[in-house]
Order: sequence, then structure tokens, then C-alpha cells
Amino acid sequence: MTFRGIAALESLSQSVLGLENMVDDAAWARPSACPGWTNHDVLIHLVCTLREIVEPETLPAPFPGSVERTNDVAVAAYRSERLGQTFDTYRRLVKPAMAALGTMQQQPAASEVVDFDDAGSYPAHLVADSLVFDHYCHLRHDLAAPRGTVASLTIGADEAVMSASLAWLLAGLPQMSPRRLSSALTRPVVLFLDGPGGGHWTLVPSGDGRRITVEPGGLSTAGARIRATADSFHLWGTHRQSWHEADLDISGDRELARNVLDALHVI
Repeated sequence: MTFRGIAALESLSQSVLGLENMVDDAAWARPSACPGWTNHDVLIHLVCTLREIVEPETLPAPFPGSVERTNDVAVAAYRSERLGQTFDTYRRLVKPAMAALGTMQQQPAASEVVDFDDAGSYPAHLVADSLVFDHYCHLRHDLAAPRGTVASLTIGADEAVMSASLAWLLAGLPQMSPRRLSSALTRPVVLFLDGPGGGHWTLVPSGDGRRITVEPGGLSTAGARIRATADSFHLWGTHRQSWHEADLDISGDRELARNVLDALHVI
């Protein structure tokens, strides 16, 4: 179960609420590092993730077949609201969302399957980790400088947050990545992620051209090894940054590693 995700989300939610008196209205109207969204839009999106848990009936109909387009539709629905109203809604929803996520850590709810459309299907206990990833990545890499425009925002990559966020990304990697990843992964590839919450995992081919698996630990027989920081994985894994621009250490079969990196995508 992922109780750690609830604790990590509690910490990140305090960072969100702390921005209310830290950033002026003009800064919220500036473009974020998330294409097409202002800083306020990013905040609206974080509120919408809580709405999905607590009061999904307040969200517009999803865009069929695309989580990212569904997110755009939801943000557009609330884009005209005042900044203070957005913060008030976040504050109102965060505690009941935490309570609902806590219920999802208990059986039988924990094993119920939640459909994330084109991002895949997951046991309900991982929903907490998905919100940790969403909060962390948007706060650190879309709002905070140097990528974003909220220079006063500092979000640390601590153990609890990174462990929960990586749990979501690694669980989703086989489902979120395009199908060509299974063709690119002709031999196992080890992914080393350094820093808080890091570790190493092996991407294992299915053998029949279907979905790959991600297994803890590293196989000595792996064809290639890719090493990066856990924090940077949030950038190049989500395609916020090209892996070619990232500080990666690749060893073994470099062509295999490059093909896998070209196909890998998490959201």
C-alpha cells in the first residue's frame, strides 16, 4: 500500500497553500513552463485533481481517449474564476481528498482498478502516488524557476515525495509509453535513479512483443544501463526536456539505450 503517498501529498499541499500570500496576481497570470497554461492554470489543474477524488460531478465530461486533453478541458472550465476562489476550493477539498485516499489504502478498495484512460489502469491505492507526482512535477518543474516563473517557490526532492512519485511513474511506464517501446526493448535495460527516493529497476521485454515489465533491482545480464537523478527523470521521462539534453550516463549497448529512451514516456 502507499500510505507514504498521503504523507507526501500533505507536505506538498502545504507548499501549494503557502503560495497564496507569496505570489502576486501578476505572477499568477504569467505563462508557466507547462505549454498553454499560465501559473494560475496549473493551480486550477491541481484543484481539479482533488475534485476528481472528492466531487467528480463538478468536472466537465472527459475528452475520450486522452488524459492530457481531459486536463485541458477541466482547466478551461474554471479558467475564469478568481485566484482567491481557486485557493479557497483547494483548501476546502484537500482534507476530504486525504481522507478518501486513506480509504483507498484499505482492502477491498485498495485493489479496485481505476481507469486513467490512455495512461492505463491501476489499483486504487496508487492514486495517492499519482497526485504526489502531479503536485511535485507541476510545482517544481512548471512553476518554480528556472523553468517556471515563480522565482520564490522552492520545492525539495525529499525521500517521501520522490519515493511516492517514482512509484507512480515506474508503475505506469509500461502502460503510458507508446507501443514502440516493446519493440525497442530487445534486451533488458537497467534504469538507475540517484538521489532521494532513488534506486534501480530493470525494464524487461515481454518476449512476445506485448507490454514490458518493470522489476526492482538490476540484472547483471542487462544489455544497457541508464543512469540519471530521480529528479531529472521527471523532466525527460515526461518529455518536458529531451533526454538528449539531460545529464545521463549510458553504458553497454548504446543503440539499445537510445532506442528505449526515444520510446519511453511517462505522464
